[in-house]
Amino acid sequence: MSIIGEQIKKYRISKEITQEQLGKMIGVTTQAVSKWERGGVPDAESIPLIADALGVSTDMLFGRENTYTIVDMIISEVQSVDRTEAMNKVFHYFWAAAMAILNEKHIKESLGIELINNLKHSEGIGYYSRLCLNEGIMDARLNSDFRYFFFMPEPEKGFCESLGDPADLAEIMSVFSNKDSLKILFFMYTRLNTPLSLSLISSRTEIPPEKAEKLMKKMCDINIMKCSQIETENGYIMSYTFYNETVVLPFLFMAKEIREEKIINWGVWFDRDKPLF
Repeated sequence: MSIIGEQIKKYRISKEITQEQLGKMIGVTTQAVSKWERGGVPDAESIPLIADALGVSTDMLFGRENTYTIVDMIISEVQSVDRTEAMNKVFHYFWAAAMAILNEKHIKESLGIELINNLKHSEGIGYYSRLCLNEGIMDARLNSDFRYFFFMPEPEKGFCESLGDPADLAEIMSVFSNKDSLKILFFMYTRLNTPLSLSLISSRTEIPPEKAEKLMKKMCDINIMKCSQIETENGYIMSYTFYNETVVLPFLFMAKEIREEKIINWGVWFDRDKPLF
């Protein structure tokens, strides 16, 4: 068998596709693929097509594997599609990596990408996968129409010390436990992140100005809002923009997940023999 034939077979099998599927992807017959894998050599025009179909470089097809890393492959794959598809690809890579940590083939096969892609949100049911290991934790929502992935290797100094002072966390939680604070937050997230006056916030949320101002100050204190002064003909007024939204939004969905009742645990593994804190 030629080197290129060996490599085609190797990467085809690792990608879990048949000779027929590979042939269709590059526009040749199953017999042509079989011939290559038994020692034949594809023509020069087919080699880039084969490499693209297998998600490898042409150098890798010739056995020069050190020139193209898995990171290079992921970057190439993600950059080859539009941003919406790229987000799905990244989720799939996260999921595949998490399954690889378990190092159990039957788990990886039973919870493959094709399977989770068919888990649609029906009757308000959320499908989740969770890992709790000595080395870290993972939480993933798998529904194909709404999904997310949280992965945290355990910090060197542990989870508890990394969280810091519980009093600081209590101050943050007090803001999110206030219904009017959430009402303001939800209103501001319906707008582009441009400065909003206190009078506009108060008017649209129907929260009295004095109360809204106190709530905004608390949100600024915990760094989910930013406050600045704007000069007008009638003097200075305070304006507000939201901040740290890429942290707040996941926080809100995680809080919702805690209260969610209709869930199916689609793969939960606890292999931790020490306390979380």
